Amino acid sequence: MRCLYCHQWAGMFRRTCTTCAKVVRIVEQAGGNLGLVGLVDVFAADGLTREQVDRVLDAQLGGQPTLRDRMTSDLTNVLMRGLGMPGRQSPEDVRRVRRAMAASGEQTSRAGEKPPGIS
Repeated sequence: MRCLYCHQWAGMFRRTCTTCAKVVRIVEQAGGNLGLVGLVDVFAADGLTREQVDRVLDAQLGGQPTLRDRMTSDLTNVLMRGLGMPGRQSPEDVRRVRRAMAASGEQTSRAGEKPPGIS
C-alpha cells in the first residue's frame, strides 16, 4: 500500500510510511505546546528533513485542513489564551485564510527567505 502523504511504499497493510508517521506523531504529541522553534528542534533531532516535514504538513487528505492548518490553529489559540483572549481559531478558519491569501496573490515567506518585494 502507498503512503497517504508521500505516496512511497508504506507496507502491505500500513497506510503511512515510517517517516511520515513519525512527523504526524510529533505534531500530534507536541503541536501546539512547543511552538515552531521547538518543533523544528524535535524534527531535526529525529533526523527529519524540511522536505519530509513539509510534505506531511501540506498534504491535503480528503478535503480536510492540512496538518499545518491544524498546527497553526493550535499555536494561535495557545498564544491568544496566553494573552488573555479566547482562542477560537479552528483549522478550517486557517485553511480559509490561507486559500483567500493564495487567491488574492498574497504570499508568505519562510525562514531564511526574503519577503516578496524586499531587496
